[in-house]
Amino acid sequence: MRDRIAAALPALSVAERKVADCVVADPAGLAQASMATLARRAGVSDPTVLRFCRALGFQGFAEFRAALAAPSRQAGSPGHVITRETPLEKAPAAVLDAAIARLAALRDALDPAAMQGAALALTQAGRVEVWGFGAAAAPAEALAFALARLCRAVVARRDPLAIAMAAATLAPDSVAVCLSADGAGREIRRAAARARAAGATVIALTQPASPLFNEAALTLACPFPKEPPPPSPRLAPLALHAMAEALATTVALLSPPATLTRLAAIDAALREEGAEG
Repeated sequence: MRDRIAAALPALSVAERKVADCVVADPAGLAQASMATLARRAGVSDPTVLRFCRALGFQGFAEFRAALAAPSRQAGSPGHVITRETPLEKAPAAVLDAAIARLAALRDALDPAAMQGAALALTQAGRVEVWGFGAAAAPAEALAFALARLCRAVVARRDPLAIAMAAATLAPDSVAVCLSADGAGREIRRAAARARAAGATVIALTQPASPLFNEAALTLACPFPKEPPPPSPRLAPLALHAMAEALATTVALLSPPATLTRLAAIDAALREEGAEG
């Protein structure tokens, strides 16, 4: 990291050099620090810290912090790009490092108020539809499985025609949760528009400022940088899974006491099925 900072130093602004000085002075101490903590120690703004990270070749603060915590990574890489030249013995750890960095980026971008608003809408819904195509289908089904224990009339769908029919039959007390990594797909965007036209509340877990993001009433921003080409790992589904799990957990915490009775009945049914199997 010191070599990387030294190489970038001539191009850094005065404020960015203050950040560099802090990092060089205490890299271990800052490996788990937040962006606000680093900015405060350097006497600069949060955007200055972000510009410093990008000047070093990282996509954001989370990647920079992950690299700071793993000094053994190759100096020329932010840590998540795997090439054909990557040694086989290092590839598994590089994938896990990439996943950690991606999840840390999601955490840094998390809006607790938006998460609570989406969870509250789900607890009050009379019907919940969870939609996802392609790589987003598995996270959508996992979310629906979790919500089925907490909400009423939960269904996961991945077929465009089935989703279109479902969207046309929604009511004002319905909630449609749409998952998409880039938020640009025509099918998911049209489904969200149909749900909104039917009066349902649309929740989107997707890329900020994407067409789907702009279509929803409640949005959970999932920033997805452009994924490197293979053999680098595809981490968008993992990120969607994590955000979906965070949403389900928030719903559970907001659920009324009556939900506990339903959960007990579900658990009893599952145990009975397991015993018979």
